[in-house]
Amino acid sequence: MNQKLPFRFIMKTPIIAILAFILILPTVTRADFPLPVEIRDKVEVISTFDSKQVATPVEKAGYAEQQHVYTDLIGNALKPAGKGGVYEGKVLKVKKVLPIFRVYTKKTNPQTGRNNRFGSWWTFVPPGRGITKTDYRKGYEICESFNPDLDRVAQCSIYPGALLLTGPGQSVDSNTCGNPDESYPADIGKNDLQIFIYQMYNHAFQTPDQHEGDVNYIGCPPETDDRSFEWYSDGKAGLY
Repeated sequence: MNQKLPFRFIMKTPIIAILAFILILPTVTRADFPLPVEIRDKVEVISTFDSKQVATPVEKAGYAEQQHVYTDLIGNALKPAGKGGVYEGKVLKVKKVLPIFRVYTKKTNPQTGRNNRFGSWWTFVPPGRGITKTDYRKGYEICESFNPDLDRVAQCSIYPGALLLTGPGQSVDSNTCGNPDESYPADIGKNDLQIFIYQMYNHAFQTPDQHEGDVNYIGCPPETDDRSFEWYSDGKAGLY
């Protein structure tokens, strides 16, 4: 992946109005899950949403220059039952540097010429001690066709100003997985919140000071710094 281009959440493309959504349920009934304690002082909630939304009111655009990102986050993360993604969520603005994690498959996909270290879906926490790959796959509704090996873990940092989306995973059916014997229920307990970053595949990753004058919101170490899934599940993360 090209490491020279800056990562921007502020894109220069027109806002696509048809991706907008509106909140139509009482506040108490939508996206009522608590944010993890570890991140509450690092983010602010811009808005909440659920599967009943159809448009975003103009007054919700607290950050007009990022409105297209806001709508794209919701439009691409919110999915119907059986299609993955999330079924409800919160749009967050990062206030302090925020670590995020992604479990990926190290080997290269021959069709793309790269592995899936960088993708749209991340988590606030790495695999926990004692967690197996099977547990992790079920917890985050990850089809084998999406991520076959789950053998490496990337840790990156999101910087202040970024807009993210977080929510509990939607169900994934066998058609979406491409395997008649594989499907996953939705995270109805809201125990394993996921992070969605719009168009992550299309960008490189730099810290805010690597390009003076540019707006960069994410920094990632080289892939050689990544740890194995087993390193986390064996509890070694707590030793360092």
